[in-house]
Amino acid sequence: MKRFLFFLLLLIGSASVAFADDLSIKNSGFVQASIWYSKDLFFAGETVRVYTIIFNGSAYGLTGNVEFLDNGAVIGKTNFSLSGNGRVQDVWVDWKTAPGAHTIIARLVNVIADGPNGKQSVSLDNAETGKSERIVDVDPAIIAAQSKAQVQKVTDVGNQALGKIDGVINTVNTSIPMPIKESVSASANTLETFRKSMVHQLQIAKENKSKEIAAMKTTATGTSASKKSAGFFDTVSGSAKKPFAYAVLVVLTLLQYFFQWQILFYGIILYAIYRLIKWGAKRVRNRQH
Repeated sequence: MKRFLFFLLLLIGSASVAFADDLSIKNSGFVQASIWYSKDLFFAGETVRVYTIIFNGSAYGLTGNVEFLDNGAVIGKTNFSLSGNGRVQDVWVDWKTAPGAHTIIARLVNVIADGPNGKQSVSLDNAETGKSERIVDVDPAIIAAQSKAQVQKVTDVGNQALGKIDGVINTVNTSIPMPIKESVSASANTLETFRKSMVHQLQIAKENKSKEIAAMKTTATGTSASKKSAGFFDTVSGSAKKPFAYAVLVVLTLLQYFFQWQILFYGIILYAIYRLIKWGAKRVRNRQH
């Protein structure tokens, strides 16, 4: 019994391996539809061969044309000649695909039969195939390549712009006399040193003022007896110290913010210089008039 079970398991395992080795092929076998394609998966821009098959079960030979249509427009035409008594013939056209939804059909036109009275036109019951509806997309690989090319183009344009800016800066830099450049550089360094020094001094002043306010909070305001003995002006003066200290702290904070942020500091300075130049130019024009 054990030997039998062993051989049975071995047989099942061999069959599983045999089935696993079978090759799966699509788009082959019996014709499942009246329209089929040379590729099972295709994308926009590819040339695909569109097939159909004609069957002649009559006793007469048939000749004529087969038109292939995409959304009602003819994309190709081919001839056929088919003898009777159950003969078949496959026909095809090449189709350049485009993105979007497509309805493909084929139809028989100009069909002539070798009838009992010679050549004569005929009308067929099945002169048109069923519809094959497909949605054709753009190949993802092409989309990725186009995106990469677009990014590279933007990068190249940016690099060209930076190159032009560098060229202008170099031209201006070389055209400015050395004494002027040294003077401007020294002035800029002096101004930057002043700005950094102010930031440091304001930070120290803020810390001292904060300590002073903290001391005001922890210091006793005096006993009720001392309040009674104090004069009116002394009381007012003592009560005004704390709000004044807070006001000074706010001013110091704003000044530190102004000196600390370079874009704000230099922006206001440049704006002031611009206004001063504009005011001077206006005065000059008024004197000339």
